[in-house]
Amino acid sequence: MNLSDLKVGSKGTIKGIAKDCPKEVHQRFLDLGFVAGATIAVHSISPLKDPIAYSIYNTIISLRKEDAQMVVLDAED
Repeated sequence: MNLSDLKVGSKGTIKGIAKDCPKEVHQRFLDLGFVAGATIAVHSISPLKDPIAYSIYNTIISLRKEDAQMVVLDAED
């Protein structure tokens, strides 16, 4: 499962970043705290469904769907 699969109100635990993720995007994720074991939840979805706002470490971060697909996670509901 990846981050873009989560629905509003759902949360998951980050397992890692996809191997085919561009180096610059991977580094950006690490800088924002997207590390294995971190809990992340969907905060809100824009009217056009892209981007999506996520809550991680008490911070709201908005990601495009194509970037969110690079984050691999376990769903928690």
